[in-house]
Amino acid sequence: MKKYLFILVLPAIVGILVGIVVLTINPKAGQHVGDVLYSKGVNVDSYAYAVAKAAPSVVNIYVTSPDTEYAGENKKEEGGSSAITNSASGVIMRSDGYIVTNYHVVPSSKDPDQAVWAMLRTGELYRAFVVGYDPRTDIAVLKVEAPGLKAISLQSRRHELQVGDVVLAIGNPNNLGQTVTHGIISATARSGSGLITRNQMNIREGLQDLIQTDAPINNGNSGGALINTAGELVGINTASFNGYQTYGIGFAVPTKLVTAVMSEIISHGRVIRGYLGISDDGTVPLPNEQGVGVRVGFIDPSGPAAGLLNVGDVIFAVDGRRIASLKELIENISATTPGTVIEFKLLRDGEEHDVQITLAEDRVGMD
Repeated sequence: MKKYLFILVLPAIVGILVGIVVLTINPKAGQHVGDVLYSKGVNVDSYAYAVAKAAPSVVNIYVTSPDTEYAGENKKEEGGSSAITNSASGVIMRSDGYIVTNYHVVPSSKDPDQAVWAMLRTGELYRAFVVGYDPRTDIAVLKVEAPGLKAISLQSRRHELQVGDVVLAIGNPNNLGQTVTHGIISATARSGSGLITRNQMNIREGLQDLIQTDAPINNGNSGGALINTAGELVGINTASFNGYQTYGIGFAVPTKLVTAVMSEIISHGRVIRGYLGISDDGTVPLPNEQGVGVRVGFIDPSGPAAGLLNVGDVIFAVDGRRIASLKELIENISATTPGTVIEFKLLRDGEEHDVQITLAEDRVGMD
């Protein structure tokens, strides 16, 4: 009986030993196994393969005062001021040196004397140059000249996000590089209301499609990677909720939006989008159950809508297309070339009006 039991158990023991040897010689084999398990829908208790796959593409970002040659330590310059003025995270998006981080991380055009550095997982430090940024989405693109960079894998169609999916945040919180935290997707398509950006600016008008997660996103995680358990980038960590005694509520910009913004910035140095110059006061039902419209809550006095729209107007169609949310209105305006004349259908004091407005270019936060 013992002989037969030994014969049955021996192949399993050999298989385990071979697996240990293979993973010791080639750790990347673990990533492949993880990808296979993920694609098969098999639950795993460890996310080591996902981290091993994505972590080499996550960098530490440092912003320093002028003429600082090394930013890896928070050392003091003559005069006692700290060399590092900001530390955060970034993600290598392309092997030719393009890195994405947050707009609120990098120096603005008003801080031309500050330098940006990217530290790889290996500890190598490279000067990074700001290609451009987009305040509306809190995305900035950097460029480094470095060999052998590993671009992160992007979220594939077969791994579409769902509420409840496990995600991992990789970044540099409190200058602790390559820190990994985990949580779940709490919600998708969140607006940016109540989020903190540069100078405490509310970004509700910009971010209308955020990923919400309870994975801890601490100071310094900004610009870091939010990945799924296949090691694919699902978003760029961007902000925490601006509220007292609020925990487990963080946000990331979805990969699809990140890549679109990055392409625009690389091509034009900025994202070119139309600008109307209003903010909303919520949606309201239209008469006779004809749907809903967006009520105007504020008008930029120097924007194209000034003198043409009134606070309280309810916009329900743009160029003949019905809209049912602020998100739809923003997408329509943003996708339109500045200088284009657009016709808005709206209700004002119970009467329907057609108003034509020439869009300007959205330059908010760019000057």
